[in-house]
Amino acid sequence: MTLQSTPATELTDEELMLKYDIKRVPTDRFHHKSFRYSRLDDALRQAMRDQPPA
Repeated sequence: MTLQSTPATELTDEELMLKYDIKRVPTDRFHHKSFRYSRLDDALRQAMRDQPPA
């Protein structure tokens, strides 16, 4: 059985990724309080804004 003759609903995630040349890329997420950030710089800036003035 080839991937081209198999309906997409019967393929595993890995087979679908291979068929359509989709790559899985791990990404970092930074959490501060209840918020999520994709960039550390954004999380740090918000955390610094949340600090009370010295």
